[in-house]
Amino acid sequence: MAIKDTPPHLEQINPLRTQPRTVIFVAYPQMGLLDLTGAQTVFWAATRMLSQLELPGYNLHTVSLIGGAVRTGEGLVVQTQGLDEIALDPIDTLIVPGSPHIRQALVDNIALIDWLRAFSTTADRTTSICSGAFFLASAGLLDGLRVATHWTMADYFEQLFPHVQLDREAIFVQQKSIWTAAGVSAGIDLALALVEADNGREVAMQVARHLLLYYRRPDNQELWSPLLKSQYSSGV
Repeated sequence: MAIKDTPPHLEQINPLRTQPRTVIFVAYPQMGLLDLTGAQTVFWAATRMLSQLELPGYNLHTVSLIGGAVRTGEGLVVQTQGLDEIALDPIDTLIVPGSPHIRQALVDNIALIDWLRAFSTTADRTTSICSGAFFLASAGLLDGLRVATHWTMADYFEQLFPHVQLDREAIFVQQKSIWTAAGVSAGIDLALALVEADNGREVAMQVARHLLLYYRRPDNQELWSPLLKSQYSSGV
């Protein structure tokens, strides 16, 4: 699927960077599928657009502790590289998806938490989507920071991590090099924000336009629950 008719004003982007940015998606059993693929699609679309301007985009890698097939919470199997297969090149962005079964996922992936604690310092940005924030918090990376996660997991998150300030309304939050996003589709909002930080507002807006996305949704995730409930009860 090609991106055509790049607006002329994008051709004025100053090509300060000469190498693609490396984005590492950390996969594990029972992770959320859209948490992974939604953000990946944004970076893919940005790369296609930037390549038309002969500018570097993103190298995307999906990795897991041992590599191979990883089954998502929705049942789809994703092929991954092992963490030891990734070259020791600089990591621009490390992304941890969430899971609809986060309580069990934390128990089953202690080694992944240890890896995040050790290697997040090598990344320019460490990010989470949805309940992926539980992994970052378990690794001690969120203490004293304001963060976002899925609204349905807010109470549990605050019980587990009293030293982390949870913003229950935010779609995504940036605190220095740490970025966290709310539930599921909010990973797309986060990825757009990262693309904007890397390449400017016009590129991010054109990516959103190509993917038929809102460029920036308001921070009101707590309002969605009663809104959806009222729509369901009224038959809308």
